[in-house]
Amino acid sequence: MITIDEMAGLIRQEMRGKLPKDVRIDESTRLDELGLSSLQVSEIVFTLEDEHGVEFDPAKAADAQTLGELLALGNEAVLEVS
Repeated sequence: MITIDEMAGLIRQEMRGKLPKDVRIDESTRLDELGLSSLQVSEIVFTLEDEHGVEFDPAKAADAQTLGELLALGNEAVLEVS
């Protein structure tokens, strides 16, 4: 399963120090509040797909508004291949 901590780590890596260290990242965090571009969200999705051997539904991933929504999509994909 993909965890919120794993996703938060990828976000911090993708943002390359642009986020304050004390910013709270949880399932309710909106992707646009973090300043992530659609390209950066795609990079995070690709990384998770590679690491877990799954494929996210691309249309649903593009529509995700919060980390929780993106996390649910990823874990849905993980369960499909289990």
